[in-house]
Amino acid sequence: MNKENSGVVFVRQVGQWIGYGFYFLRKKILPKGLLYRFILIILLPLLLLQALVLVFFFDRHWDTISRRLASDISGEIGAVADLISLEEASLEQIQMMIDSLNGQLALKLQFDPNGHMPLMPLQKVESTVQPLMSALKALGYPVVIQEMENQQKAIWIQLNQGVLRAVVPRKRFFSSTVDVFLIWMIGFSILLFWIAFLFMKNQVRSIERLSRAAELFGRGQAVGTFKPEGATEVKQAGASFLLMQNRIQRYLTERTAMLSGVSHDLRTPLTRMKLQLSMAPQSEAVTDLLSDVTEMEHMLNAYLSFARGEGKELPEPLVLNELIDGIVDKLIKCGQKIDFHPERLVALVGRQNDLSRAITNVLTNAGRYASQSAVTLGIHNQMARIIIDDDGPGIPPKQRTDVFRAFYRMESSRNQHTGGIGLGLTITRDIVLSHGGDIVLGDSPMGGLRVEILLPLSVA
Repeated sequence: MNKENSGVVFVRQVGQWIGYGFYFLRKKILPKGLLYRFILIILLPLLLLQALVLVFFFDRHWDTISRRLASDISGEIGAVADLISLEEASLEQIQMMIDSLNGQLALKLQFDPNGHMPLMPLQKVESTVQPLMSALKALGYPVVIQEMENQQKAIWIQLNQGVLRAVVPRKRFFSSTVDVFLIWMIGFSILLFWIAFLFMKNQVRSIERLSRAAELFGRGQAVGTFKPEGATEVKQAGASFLLMQNRIQRYLTERTAMLSGVSHDLRTPLTRMKLQLSMAPQSEAVTDLLSDVTEMEHMLNAYLSFARGEGKELPEPLVLNELIDGIVDKLIKCGQKIDFHPERLVALVGRQNDLSRAITNVLTNAGRYASQSAVTLGIHNQMARIIIDDDGPGIPPKQRTDVFRAFYRMESSRNQHTGGIGLGLTITRDIVLSHGGDIVLGDSPMGGLRVEILLPLSVA
């Protein structure tokens, strides 16, 4: 492999690692909620801006102020040193000058003709003292700086006439404006961030209310007094949801009304046909025709029951243990062998009659094809889980999707007592999905079919 190909491979590997890094950052580290993503979008540029201001503005600003303060102090001390160094100045004149300058300058000056320079200067020159040290050394005199109490600095200058000592207060070589500005900047940033957080939380709340209303409507529960609010786009989405809700409800109402009329219109001629056939001379052809009419009547009733769907039943709190126990007792009295094993008490909000009908359909199918069945009730991943196992022939994996289609019958004969109408599992799935749940078919440890029904415990 030549150098050119190895370079291309290296670039590709680096690109892959960068891609993996971004993927891990997006999937594992970045927040998932909309509110926290909004906060991150606002907080990151704010922190970046403050960092840039600190690096490029305050560093230069502090350096400029420090050099100017050091220049002022060194200028004052240098002027005093030059006056003392004059040969014609006597010790009395020098002391008078020092006393006069102590009242005018923000320095405490002291001259000792017999003094000596200290031997212990500052071991570590602070960043705030570095400009002052550089400015004093530019005067041309030997200089020593020592630390004193209250963060004051003592400056010793060796002159020909003696030692000049100047005590500099902290405010002369350190400016507090930078700290004050930083405090104000950080304080206002926190205040603005909190205000932005409140506004964003209010916007996200309107989206959460829209999501909750859609969830309730999807489960067939009452949405309540939902009012579109928030930003313009969120209001438009809320208005579109209300329009969709009204259209669906109007469609269901019209469909139910139409099917009621069809039921009335079809049952009348079917009744006349059954009456005429029952009064006709009995023969094999009449018996077959009467059986066909009866089958048509059963299919019509089943179809109307399926098309009406959930009807007008309202959701209410219920305990699944009591509901399933009542269903099992009724079926046992009818001759079925069913074992009910509740793992814990499970309560949720739903339509009791619809759920009873869905569970009854599954257990009835199990009793039709199997000799024994078992029901297990528990909670899994914040969902109520109902597992129904039987020892029957089961359903092949290829047909487990088809059995949920309306009027689909695995048993090819026209005998309703062996194959049914073909709407039991269709109605069951329709009821379960309307509650926001799911139904899954699988293999049972008993050798037959396993039906797993998942229902949400509460509305998110």
